[in-house]
Amino acid sequence: MSEGAVRTIDTFMISNPARFLIFVWFFSFLAVACASPSNEGVVARVNGEPIYLEQLKAKHDLRHLVGVKSDIPSLEHLQAEYGMVLSDMVVGLLASQFLAKQGKAVSEDELDAVEAKVRADYPEGAFEQMLVEEYIDLDVWREQVRVSLNQEKLFQKVLRPQISIDYQEVDAFYRENIVDFYLHPKVRFLYIQGPDKESVKKVLELARQEEDPVALGMRFDRVEVHRYTLHENNIPTDWRSFLEGLEPGQNSGAKVLEGQGYQAVILLEKTPGRIVDLAQAYLVVERILVERKLQEAFDAWLAAELAAARIEVNISLLHWLREGAGAS
Repeated sequence: MSEGAVRTIDTFMISNPARFLIFVWFFSFLAVACASPSNEGVVARVNGEPIYLEQLKAKHDLRHLVGVKSDIPSLEHLQAEYGMVLSDMVVGLLASQFLAKQGKAVSEDELDAVEAKVRADYPEGAFEQMLVEEYIDLDVWREQVRVSLNQEKLFQKVLRPQISIDYQEVDAFYRENIVDFYLHPKVRFLYIQGPDKESVKKVLELARQEEDPVALGMRFDRVEVHRYTLHENNIPTDWRSFLEGLEPGQNSGAKVLEGQGYQAVILLEKTPGRIVDLAQAYLVVERILVERKLQEAFDAWLAAELAAARIEVNISLLHWLREGAGAS
């Protein structure tokens, strides 16, 4: 890129991640210019390391392989899409550069090991065929795997060791969110439906020795037997009336419902509602707090990296888009 086609974004503008994202969305105008061969090349540099337009296009295509819509996206939609892809690429480069300085970047051996594991899930030659059918370039796929592994290393090897959770934090979170640790009453029962009363009654008799609904259902061609475990509030009204007053082991008897033949239920178990105590909830709460602190640590890391980063963009591509797209 010529000096006149390069613009350095001031550090005050990128020190805030939210403001940086706004910048990226604005910069994503450049991505739409990919139709012009004269503009192919470097679209940005992060601390001197280039991001190529072909890379941006490939990453966008890879992300949108599933659920592609047939309608032509609007310019605003493309801005948002390419902006998010570019944002991910910038963050990915920052993570890669940071880990390289720490001597923790993903090695070729680690990348090869992941690829071998993925390939092992496919018959011989099927992995390459899948890539061809999905229009995925192997190098693009490998680079995406590398980015994911780098980000995992950043979280697990750099940020996670900085985080500690003590008992007081867990206890405070548990008490503040005690309602989330309430287990609603549950009911486990067998549901039986058949075309006539005698068939349903016969299943009720057999169920005293055989609880397995599959085994019971196989004995009768036209009788359905299912086992359910539901919260009390989620039980259909008709079934709730059948279960009312029953104790575990008792059945409702065969009852006719208009248009649905004969039905019956057998109550197997009632589990009363209760609050999960802190000892049981400890690991769950700890995981929630760790995830929350990891996000906070990542936000702080990203803000610091953006504040110190030198990010350059190709202004000529932006001008081309303004003139070319505006005239179309």
